[in-house]
Amino acid sequence: MLSLDAPRRQAYARIAADLRRVFGDRFVALVAGAHDTAAAFARRVDAADLDAMSALAETWSHDGLAVPLVMTPEEFRRSLDTFPAEYRTLLDHHIVIDGTPPFDGVVIDHADLRRACEAQARGHLIHLRQGWITAAGHDDRLAALIVQSAAPLKVVLEHLAQLQNEHPGTDEALTTFAARAVGMPADLVASVFALEAQPHRAHTLVPRLAEYLTAAERLWAHVDGWRPAQ
Repeated sequence: MLSLDAPRRQAYARIAADLRRVFGDRFVALVAGAHDTAAAFARRVDAADLDAMSALAETWSHDGLAVPLVMTPEEFRRSLDTFPAEYRTLLDHHIVIDGTPPFDGVVIDHADLRRACEAQARGHLIHLRQGWITAAGHDDRLAALIVQSAAPLKVVLEHLAQLQNEHPGTDEALTTFAARAVGMPADLVASVFALEAQPHRAHTLVPRLAEYLTAAERLWAHVDGWRPAQ
């Protein structure tokens, strides 16, 4: 479950107050999402609104928050097939800060979600292959490649879990899912995830890069062949 500590909730509340001043009666809602993301909804978004928010962006950054994704409810609904994985994450893991988000009755199509997940898995694999080549045999570059891959790997697995109607809420649970559903080595996945907090340990994984590549290939093949149970 998504949760916010008191300081972050207060920081989001300040953003919501700012947005109400910017949009006036066009303000619809502000929601906080997973991975320090947020989405703001307004009935109309004008150039003057963007200019006003640009003057507030540094203040929001000082509070440790990213600039919210800004859209109208209609834009949100019309782009469900374009960003199904991202929106599924938002629907599944969000906290309403202010207003009423346009989420009632929203359904993410499984076919759209599978295609998005496949594109992410394919991109992850291609990134590893190309990164290995461009690293030109330098261990430091290979280590950096593995560090950079940690967050995208987690995103792909989270979206795959959503596709299969599972909701692992921790890195440990997501690692278990990767091993059970895809057949990826649990210790390897756990070690890659750990790099987000301890990037200096990436050198220990350079000798396992070929194994990591094989696991990424297995992940792509699994998503490519996945179909919902009849």
